[in-house]
Amino acid sequence: MQFCTLGSILLGLGAISLTLPCLAKERFNVYGDFLYMQRSDEHNTAIVKDSHKPQRPCKCPDHTAIDTKDLVHDFDYEPGYRAGFTITPGSRNSIEGNFFYLQPWNADKRVHGHHGHHSLSFPFVDYDYSYDFTHAREAVAHYHSHLWGAELNYWRNFTPRRVNYFALGGIIGLRYFHWDELFKLKMIKHQDKSSYSIRTKNRVYGAQVGLDFQMNPTHWLSWELFGKVGLAGNDTKQKQYMGDYNNSVTLRHSEREKWEMLFFSDVAAQMDLHFLRYFTARIGYQLIFCSGLSLAPDQISKKVGSQAGKKDDTHGNAIVHGLFAGLVIGF
Repeated sequence: MQFCTLGSILLGLGAISLTLPCLAKERFNVYGDFLYMQRSDEHNTAIVKDSHKPQRPCKCPDHTAIDTKDLVHDFDYEPGYRAGFTITPGSRNSIEGNFFYLQPWNADKRVHGHHGHHSLSFPFVDYDYSYDFTHAREAVAHYHSHLWGAELNYWRNFTPRRVNYFALGGIIGLRYFHWDELFKLKMIKHQDKSSYSIRTKNRVYGAQVGLDFQMNPTHWLSWELFGKVGLAGNDTKQKQYMGDYNNSVTLRHSEREKWEMLFFSDVAAQMDLHFLRYFTARIGYQLIFCSGLSLAPDQISKKVGSQAGKKDDTHGNAIVHGLFAGLVIGF
């Protein structure tokens, strides 16, 4: 029995592949995976401060009531799926395409002024800029992040997969990410409810290269390590709105769009179990890193004046990581 390349397994935001034992005449495979992923980033900024927040002795004053780290920390692992195919014209060449979709990450945090005081404020550089965003009694923050994407790759196997104890393959391909975010802050002061909302869109078009290292201790079990890096153009869009006096007065209403260079990388490890001639089960872990994103919290502006909130910050970094498990079927 011969073995041929089964294809790529791209993990929720990444590209990951694997193989399956098959007959020489088999040239086509399909696969599906369950994804369970979490989103994180490294940036943090204060959103709401409480002037009556109790302070710890011998500590620097800290009046932060809500920051962006609070919201990202509340992102749970979310489910998703990936579906793809692999065409294998020869033992050393294959083409694979796949699509993945993740459920959105959502986080909310609500705070009240300490002991019922109207002590909550957005940290403007000038507190006279807004009425409702200073000395409020309640604040509610919401953060929404949603990602899906697709990929098309060419695989070149330098050594036969699932034949030698060790195998090595090269990857080159195209990649697309669709990443939308929403940040919203609502401040409640007396009977007024005013909001500050930011929407960002990232349309990422890129190319990538990578390597796949495979170890085959038995004919039914194999281990794989994947690594990919890529550069992309990111078509970003940003919209901001800030209201005051129960949203009857508009303080900010702007839209911005620009292109930015984006870097991304993938690392992953997986185990393949070839339990039947035409079936392979797999389980693994992947981490994807992106740098050059327009993330909604990064657009928060504490400045005042006509230009406040009109800069599109595209230096955002984000990590998506988690588990996947699926099945590959050969024809």
